[in-house]
Amino acid sequence: MISPNGGAREETVNPTARWPERLAHIAVLLRAEGTAVLATSADELRTVFAHDLSPDTKWRGIFDADAVVRALGGTTVGTAVAAGRWDDQAAFALLTRIDLPDGEALLCALRHGVPFDAVELSTATSAAELLAMSVGDGRAIADAKHESSQNNDRVALLERLLTGLEETRDASALLARAAEDISTRMGAGGTSIMLVEGKRLRVRASVGIGVPLGHEQRLDEGIAGWVASRGERVVLLGPVDDDRFHGSDPQAGESVITPLRAGDEILGVLNVKRPTGAEGFGQKLEVLDAIAGDVGRALVAINRIEDLEREWRSEVALEDVMRQAAASDGDAAARTAASSFGHHAVAVRAPDGRILALHAEDKECREAALEASAQVEAPPGSGIRVGVARHGRPYEPGEEQLAGRAADALGLLAHTKMDSSAKRQSDVRVLAVEDHPVMRLGVRALLEREGLVVAGITSTCAEAVDLIAEDEPDVVLLDLGLPDASGPDAVTKIREVSSSLPIVAFSVERAPEVIRAVLRAGANGYVSKDAPSSQVIAALEAAVQGLTALGQAEARALSRTAETMPVAEPVGDTAEVAADDSEPGAAVAVREPLTPRELELLRYLAEGYTNKEIARAMVLAEDTVKKGVQTLIAKLGATDRTHAVVLALRRHIIE
Repeated sequence: MISPNGGAREETVNPTARWPERLAHIAVLLRAEGTAVLATSADELRTVFAHDLSPDTKWRGIFDADAVVRALGGTTVGTAVAAGRWDDQAAFALLTRIDLPDGEALLCALRHGVPFDAVELSTATSAAELLAMSVGDGRAIADAKHESSQNNDRVALLERLLTGLEETRDASALLARAAEDISTRMGAGGTSIMLVEGKRLRVRASVGIGVPLGHEQRLDEGIAGWVASRGERVVLLGPVDDDRFHGSDPQAGESVITPLRAGDEILGVLNVKRPTGAEGFGQKLEVLDAIAGDVGRALVAINRIEDLEREWRSEVALEDVMRQAAASDGDAAARTAASSFGHHAVAVRAPDGRILALHAEDKECREAALEASAQVEAPPGSGIRVGVARHGRPYEPGEEQLAGRAADALGLLAHTKMDSSAKRQSDVRVLAVEDHPVMRLGVRALLEREGLVVAGITSTCAEAVDLIAEDEPDVVLLDLGLPDASGPDAVTKIREVSSSLPIVAFSVERAPEVIRAVLRAGANGYVSKDAPSSQVIAALEAAVQGLTALGQAEARALSRTAETMPVAEPVGDTAEVAADDSEPGAAVAVREPLTPRELELLRYLAEGYTNKEIARAMVLAEDTVKKGVQTLIAKLGATDRTHAVVLALRRHIIE
């Protein structure tokens, strides 16, 4: 018989379905006129199967009590049957035991004429053993088919869970899909999944059950709460009237409530009810437990992925805060800390109580952050005090460590503010090239205020070239919109008189192609004219130290195209120089060595992976991969990702 089993189809095997045929074969072997299988019930013998014998035969008239006892004891009995007990003639009979898995039965054979001899009695014993074996084999086949069907259901569900992990990082979407699959495969009229959240259970997935998503109940309430609290499965077969289950539905029908486990931790409960098949859930308890374990492990996996991505985003954000704080851009550092870590206000105070940085989205949070920064105890070292505030939800204890790391990053503001004057007394000589009279005044005031020496200010590229030839400065701040040279042409003309003089482009232009062309022409940095003054000074100092500097806006402009920017990297006086085959005759400085993570990224680029595919393979956010590709291209001195792979192959970095 083929019967539905949820989403699968299971063959139900009746191990005695062919016994009438087997009895006919046994009758031939024993030269009997009829055979039967008898069941014992109290003092009665009842026909179960018969071949050429009436099922109404009075077996107690044929076999006395002693013969039945001896046969059940394991002795094959042959006996004479008086006329009138079976039919009108005298006959002969044999009786032997059949050992069944759940009891005993008797094999009987009858004939006229001659009694059964010793060989036939032995044959009857063997025939009974074969009948018993057929029952055992049939049941084993049935159990194997049932187990295989259940395993197939579990494997199918597990494959769906794994596919869901690849397609979504949303636990709610994953659980919704799992609930639908479980209902289908297990033949359930309703399925729900509830997760433990603090001291409550919350419905995160529901199919065929009139309970809305988000519904909550206490952990000490109802059957689901009892299962989640104790980690024990509950099987209901009818109305519930049990003092253990406070608040349970007295009209609940057949259902199974089993815990979702991850090791020793109970994550929630799986509830299936109202079976659609006649067999109910009784034969599916083990597979339901296994499925609940699979769902629990999938939840752990997706939560771990979320944690890793959150940690990575935090590291990237902390890096941004530190870079901005090191550049003395306190407001930008506070703004980044607020947006990245869920604050609505961030206030930073110096040891003497001065406000070094403040970012606030509303007045209430602003006042709260300022008050917190005034009251918090200053940590040893920098002595800086940071206060944060937000509305909508309170801070959790687990956020303290991350808040502390953000405060440490913002602590760089104290050092940069206190040490700025010392750093600027470096006698760095700057030649500014700017054709706008007002801008010339502003540039001079900026350089002198920050402690740099103004070696000269010219309005044309020709004048700048003459000054460089007479007395070369330490660095050039170059406007790109000069009357006699614009864009990369201005850089090229200066490079004709000095191949090593640091040049920082200073322009309102942010087009990626312009920035790229200027950098290729030999500029050491590019800063927008609307950038903070601290960023302009930092770019000049970086150029003097042999570094390449870009403002954030310029870096973003480059990242919107396939080609990427070079990044700041040390170039000492003794840096090695190697010939680059991609540009005959050109020499490039050997870049800093690649990290193992960058080598792995480079290999994925060589295989033609997209950023999205790399992010999935390396378990990273796509934005993180994009930044990593930019850094890699810059380290190799390439113009785009394809050029980076070509250079890596030529330099035998990868094979």
